[in-house]
Amino acid sequence: MRRFIRRCFMLIPFVFSLFFTSPLCIIARSSQNLPTKHIKIVVTTSMIGSIVKAIGKERVEVITIVSAGMCPGHFDVKPQDIAISSDANALLSHGFEGWVEKLLNSVGNSELLAKSISIEGNWMVPKTHKKAAKKIMKILCDISPQNINWYEENLSCYEKTIDSTTVQIRELTKDLKDIKVICAQYQSGFLNWLGFKVIITYGRPEELTPKKLAEIIKIAKKEKVQIAIDNLQSGAGTGRLIAEEIGASHIILTNFPLGDSYIVALRENVDKIIKASE
Repeated sequence: MRRFIRRCFMLIPFVFSLFFTSPLCIIARSSQNLPTKHIKIVVTTSMIGSIVKAIGKERVEVITIVSAGMCPGHFDVKPQDIAISSDANALLSHGFEGWVEKLLNSVGNSELLAKSISIEGNWMVPKTHKKAAKKIMKILCDISPQNINWYEENLSCYEKTIDSTTVQIRELTKDLKDIKVICAQYQSGFLNWLGFKVIITYGRPEELTPKKLAEIIKIAKKEKVQIAIDNLQSGAGTGRLIAEEIGASHIILTNFPLGDSYIVALRENVDKIIKASE
């Protein structure tokens, strides 16, 4: 039965494509008769980029600086990053990227709007993600007010898609709430939202001493943890090692879309969890 449900879940992208071509969205788009001047937005991560693309669509050019598989907090600014930011309308960041100030000082573009989307919590959690999306939408409206209706209508469609996905995820994971997991600290918020019992978390590999790792393994064994979950952007080796020691399943989740879609990243994370729970 669970396999059947998972197959159904894999059809979600197709359902989404039908939604975005629904009469409501088509009418919303066809009602726009305003100039379609493009704006260029440089973003630090694929998470911010996915939201800007969902709201701005073809009226916004989005350039992402940090590759999705990398940790955006540990990044070295390169000459090409300065170059692509030199003629941008805005640079959007999360607020924890310490290198952004260095980038701004090097750009030399006094008209570049730099905005920090300071939304606390894991952006993979739908409620948190929607808060970020609303804030980003307002920024886009400030940059190109002639497209306000366009941004607002696209945000509405985006939020409905997120809500429908959330309902499906809740149904898929309702029987998994008693499963005990251990995870990288940057995944705890997402797993808590799903309702899993997070027994203990661990930091980045370089932060773990042999003594601390031994303590974590001891607790995981005692609590009979079933899944060890790594965070792709902070290193994927610790969870695997723990899983081997305690005989648990091991998976790697992402906190940033590996493509252009947050919805797809969310679905793939949940699908991995379901498979590991079987």
